[in-house]
Amino acid sequence: MNYDRMWTNLNRELGRLETASGELSSALEGLELQQRNAGFIKDDLKEVRRLSFESEDSADLSFRAQLNPRRADRHGGAGVSSPPVGQRNINNGCFLCRENIRWQQDQCQIGFEILTENDSYNVLMNPFPLLPNHVVVASHKHVPQAFRLPEEQGDRVTINHIVADLCEIAKRLPDHIGFYNGVDAGASIPGHLHYQFFRRAPDDPIFPLELRHFAEFGDAGGPELIQDYPIDILRWSGEISAVVLQFGEWITNWLKDNEFRKELLTCNLICSSAGRAGEVVFYFVPRLRDRQFWRGDGGIVGGLEILGELVLATKEELRLIDSGNIDYNYIFESLSMVNAPLSHASLSRL
Repeated sequence: MNYDRMWTNLNRELGRLETASGELSSALEGLELQQRNAGFIKDDLKEVRRLSFESEDSADLSFRAQLNPRRADRHGGAGVSSPPVGQRNINNGCFLCRENIRWQQDQCQIGFEILTENDSYNVLMNPFPLLPNHVVVASHKHVPQAFRLPEEQGDRVTINHIVADLCEIAKRLPDHIGFYNGVDAGASIPGHLHYQFFRRAPDDPIFPLELRHFAEFGDAGGPELIQDYPIDILRWSGEISAVVLQFGEWITNWLKDNEFRKELLTCNLICSSAGRAGEVVFYFVPRLRDRQFWRGDGGIVGGLEILGELVLATKEELRLIDSGNIDYNYIFESLSMVNAPLSHASLSRL
């Protein structure tokens, strides 16, 4: 069957699933089933183990490690590197542009098109997932992953745009958690705007970060600062419009406070439904582009690691478990390697 027709037919079918259930997650479960049957998803997660490590000081403090050996295969060169006759290579073969997806994966990969108030996206399955229903939500447009402020010019989208869409999608996926990895903060495709979402595992749905204490600062409804965590993190919660407005004002001031290191600044953004109608929980994680790794020159720290779950995939990383080196303190120290402390001026605004 013609690829465009397959894409259209699947989108029509998935759209009916979403309409019938009233849930975007129904469509994404249908997409996962189709992509697994088509052979695009390479890992069924059966080899994945998730281990928990508690602090010696308090059983309420913990981190997790995910042993995911198939994840190491994601850079193994699967797919086609150059287009066949009659097909185009656009944007240097970007893996998230639909025109390239057509030929790179031998017409096997198909996405589900969704709209937000600001933009349009293709939802694509991750072939080597971290957790169930792991999807990449990629902008239809080939625009950079890096953001800009509303008053700035350029081809990047604004940080307000990114936060609003991340929060809207999170609200539509109440059983999932999603994140935006900035450039050099876990983003493996920095040339194309995208987010990642996955469904919470039924046996361990809450992440260590979500169980930590946050201290209130400033006025009611403002951000809260995490306590006793290896990385500085701020949290907002409430209606999406309020979160976007409050965060937009805050990050503008934060960037001004950190003008001296602006070229190094990046971030992780994490969001989930708050379980109350229309409300979300949103986390901002400041990062520096020269602090990407949790171990020397390897082990990229992205959204899942920020949540408190360290992914071990390579043989070297898996040996750390076998040797007994991994414990609560090891993960705490590893995550502290990427910490980018908030400036005193920024904290004074809370």
